Amino acid sequence: MTPVRDVFVTANRLKLHLIEWGAGDRVVLLLHGFLEHAHVWDWVAPRLAEAGCHVYALDWRGHGDSQWVGAGGYYHFIDYVADLGAVVRQLAERVALVAHSMGGGAAVLYAGTEPLRVRALVSIEGLGVPDLDPEQMPDRVAGWMHDMERVAQRPAAVVPLDEALVRYRQRFAHFSEDVARHMVEHGTRNIGDARAWKFDPLHQTRAPVPLPVMRARAFWRRVACPVLYVEGANSHLRLPPVDVDERIAALRAERVCIAGAGHHPHLERPDQCAQILIDFLDRTG
Repeated sequence: MTPVRDVFVTANRLKLHLIEWGAGDRVVLLLHGFLEHAHVWDWVAPRLAEAGCHVYALDWRGHGDSQWVGAGGYYHFIDYVADLGAVVRQLAERVALVAHSMGGGAAVLYAGTEPLRVRALVSIEGLGVPDLDPEQMPDRVAGWMHDMERVAQRPAAVVPLDEALVRYRQRFAHFSEDVARHMVEHGTRNIGDARAWKFDPLHQTRAPVPLPVMRARAFWRRVACPVLYVEGANSHLRLPPVDVDERIAALRAERVCIAGAGHHPHLERPDQCAQILIDFLDRTG
């Protein structure tokens, strides 16, 4: 069995948590999605390590066992890109990135910001957000301000573990019992006899300033490494096909669809997903 280690680094004055598997020079950094945590990769990472990769999985700021931003701070999307750059520079000269959903959007932007540091990129169901009409921006900011006030006034949700599991399974009914329990156990912390979610409640506000597609295109064009886009055939969270096609073309990406999987192929079809990743990383290594 591949040994597992907890690692902490400082990035942009925040203490960030990573999980580490394996050793060697071929570093692969795994990036989770929205409101999740590094343990989402616990089924895939050991397979990558056994294939000769030195694997790390990051808890994004305000997620898992990484530090929250604190009073007066916020989680603007570009902050994730800055954190990713700081983490990469502490791990290796160049890395391969494997990222899901929100993490995929951040990984694509980072690969276009510091292209020489990314030797390969796999985005699983993550190519950024839909474009926003500029005329909607005032309403978007007003909604964000309302959300911030609501979160500030709302007490932290603390419930027994079994109740947290029931709520999680209502949202992710397609996950197996083992996967759901794993995600809840690692995604919550003990508060007395109950559990509280580890993610910062600020993540449950709608970000005020999404990156416009007209600006994102410049990042897509600068990505220099081989790119693979992995999607679940049954996903309900994918961008409209025209947006997906444009972004895949701009990234010059390969495309693989996993039958029987939804938005989380690495949790729903982990063996198949891991083999796809290994094959791609071996070919581009």
